[in-house]
Amino acid sequence: MIKEKDLAKLQEMKEEINHNYRPVQGNRFGDYVFSGDLDDSKKKKAVLKNTEGLRYPSIDDLLEVVDSKYKLAYIAAKRAKIIKKDDYSSVENRCVKPVGKALEEILEKKVTAKF
Repeated sequence: MIKEKDLAKLQEMKEEINHNYRPVQGNRFGDYVFSGDLDDSKKKKAVLKNTEGLRYPSIDDLLEVVDSKYKLAYIAAKRAKIIKKDDYSSVENRCVKPVGKALEEILEKKVTAKF
């Protein structure tokens, strides 16, 4: 037999679960996804997004900063390895991948190299 105070506690737990779970379609793990905060009034920080695909950053713009495609490829590869290792970029990035981030840094003249 369940005591009345235990029944009240179970009801509170059920309500808490119902507030923190919401149904989603196409979830391969089940019908519900956990979300600690269902309030949509808190807006996330606006994230820059690259909608231009491979056209950003433009090779023409990059070649105004670096005088050779080969030097550009060398600098971008070296910087991309550092970005991937440290997970840090010195500019506000629109690209997601390390090479794109490196090219954005080169475009902003944050990265230079001596040959």
